[in-house]
Amino acid sequence: MRRVAARKKPTAVKQVPRTIKETYTRYKVVVTRVQVAERFVRATSEEDAAEKIQAELERPYGYLGSWKTTMSEVDVVEAEQTTVIGPTHLSAAGPLLLSIKDAAKALGISYSTLYQMTHQGDIEWVAIGNRKFISREILVDFIMANTHKGYYVAR
Repeated sequence: MRRVAARKKPTAVKQVPRTIKETYTRYKVVVTRVQVAERFVRATSEEDAAEKIQAELERPYGYLGSWKTTMSEVDVVEAEQTTVIGPTHLSAAGPLLLSIKDAAKALGISYSTLYQMTHQGDIEWVAIGNRKFISREILVDFIMANTHKGYYVAR
């Protein structure tokens, strides 16, 4: 018969409420474009020529020559207001080291993702016994190092 030691109830991670930083409007846009391509085709009739071109267009990498745009039309179909919410800030009170589970909750990612990041060396961790912990300072440094502005991710 195995005896299981009584486990201490895990400490909850205290989080400061997120603050709304900026408000944007998201637009759904429909673009219609008319393009024209000219090509000479050897055929016995107009129908045969049209069938050959249609068969070429249905191929995944069909080639008809260069295309020229004759008309473009942009319509805004829908507008929706969105807000950008800043990251959750850890409160200063609480333990200096967080378990992988608590650190993942504070970052807003899954336990398995954070565990994999520690295994790959993407984030620093502390070993105590056979458990892994992450300090609050390392979490803040990780967030600051991986925060980017603009559309494209900096590499």
